[in-house]
Amino acid sequence: MKDRGAGIVFQQEVAEFLTRYEVAPLESVVVPVRTRRYLEADGSVLQEGPMHQAMTSWDMLYRKLRAAFGDDHYPRRVRLVGFETANDQVTARFEDGREEACDLLVAADGPARQCGDNSSRPWGRNTPATSPGGRGPGTPSPRPRRRVRRAVHVLPGPADAHPLLPDPRPDGSLTPGQRRLNWVWYLNAAPGNELDRVLTDKDGRRRQFSVPQGYVAPGMADWLHGQARHVLPPVFVRLVEATDEPFMQTIHDLAVPRMAFGRVCLTGDAAFVTRPHTAASTAKAAANALALADCLTATGGDVVETLRRWEPDQMGLGERLRDYGQRLGNRSQFDR
Repeated sequence: MKDRGAGIVFQQEVAEFLTRYEVAPLESVVVPVRTRRYLEADGSVLQEGPMHQAMTSWDMLYRKLRAAFGDDHYPRRVRLVGFETANDQVTARFEDGREEACDLLVAADGPARQCGDNSSRPWGRNTPATSPGGRGPGTPSPRPRRRVRRAVHVLPGPADAHPLLPDPRPDGSLTPGQRRLNWVWYLNAAPGNELDRVLTDKDGRRRQFSVPQGYVAPGMADWLHGQARHVLPPVFVRLVEATDEPFMQTIHDLAVPRMAFGRVCLTGDAAFVTRPHTAASTAKAAANALALADCLTATGGDVVETLRRWEPDQMGLGERLRDYGQRLGNRSQFDR
């Protein structure tokens, strides 16, 4: 669980979760955005209009949730390696040899899909989009103009780029002039040599899905800067060049045929990985959690009945977001 400075569009489901469980006042975790501005390659404004939205960051939400949950119930650096269901309980096994028995196991992390016995394992269907995304992890960019700081800028077309402006700083500061600028740039890469080059880190290791911050090969970073100067507007170029340590990740879809089985359920990215074009991954996780809590209350804690009621709507939500993300990605990346 490492911070990479990733920005998050703050959606209503997340706001509801933070408010219901009194995690944090909303004004303490978000930065408002007022405008969406589409730019031409030369930096001129193609289209502009009001867009009232809020931005936050992964590290901000993580810190707030961890503080609300407390340390006593949050073991760290212990990997789940398997689980079995018997006698109306689930026993979770961890790599340090520890076992924990529970009434309900909620798996919210992708590796959980690979645990459990083969008969109940909810294998996902992974569909790569062969579209790596270069990202700036909260770049402390040269001070932008006031009108830049309060807008999301989009470069449409094959050079699709989205600086998400602005994000809270790692220390939680929301003060204007002390915020981070976060950018995303989608780049198409063909499977094979081209994709291999993008995903090979500075140590020569070919990564499977992403190259973490600090591990992007120097030649790839130089190439990224060169491409930015060639195709992006000046405001984008400044953001890319000011990012000392970008990270790369592939864009792909993943869906599971089921989210509940026995006394185990999958939530968030453990169930559906949707393309970032939807700006809804965090909202989907919050919606899964809120609905699960509501169903547990409605059934009086009957886990089996809870998961029976909970699963259909959550499967529908994940499938709709998957399809929506594919449409958005195909339109913006491949013009289809």
